[in-house]
Amino acid sequence: MKSRGVIMICCLGVLSASCGSASDNRSPHELLALSVSGLSSVDRYTFTGETGIGMGAGGEGIATTFQGTVENHDDVQLRASDAGVLAQGLHPLKLLSQVESTALKTELEADKSGGRTAVLRITADPKQAANMWANKLRGEFDRLENTTPGQLNVKLQSKQAVKAETQGSSSLDKAWRQELAKSKEELNAMLSTLTVQTTYRLVIDRKKLLPLAMEEYTLLHFTSRGQRAEESHRTKLSFKRTDGGNL
Repeated sequence: MKSRGVIMICCLGVLSASCGSASDNRSPHELLALSVSGLSSVDRYTFTGETGIGMGAGGEGIATTFQGTVENHDDVQLRASDAGVLAQGLHPLKLLSQVESTALKTELEADKSGGRTAVLRITADPKQAANMWANKLRGEFDRLENTTPGQLNVKLQSKQAVKAETQGSSSLDKAWRQELAKSKEELNAMLSTLTVQTTYRLVIDRKKLLPLAMEEYTLLHFTSRGQRAEESHRTKLSFKRTDGGNL
């Protein structure tokens, strides 16, 4: 009986080791998919980060910081140092789902990973990334197109100024629409030449299968007014419980 007990203990040890091994041997693609699924099951969490734009591959633009909370899985409250980020919105789960759906290659960065965390390097499909950015830029232009000239200017206070503004509003609106039409034509021409390279670095908790942090780096190549140009975009994002701990 004693020997059987030893055998049972040994068998349980083997089973436990094999289960742990199976967990550790998940492919990078599986880890990515499971982290997205894991985040979708978290109903309440916070996130912080920053985003910036630079000219050229090594350009460093002014960073915009942001922070937000997610309630009931889908209700996002966002605060940012730039109103542009607020206008575009930022939904962490949708962003991670986008990373998964556009992934062309997902690799484990073994030298940066450990027993507790896995660090993935994800390369987005260039065509899907270009389509995504084209839709994003068109959406931003549409918001501008739906803005009136008066909304972009400080409101005039005196009656005389209001009267003058009203009399000149027709010509101002006409000039505004002409400028918008010209800008839209230039945007469409630029987008027809757009190519995009996007990579992500995603840090995942191996045990909980939840995301801890993500960084996106995107390089856009395009022709503007006959000149080839590059623009870089970088976004960093970290996930926390509402009490401040890791997810």
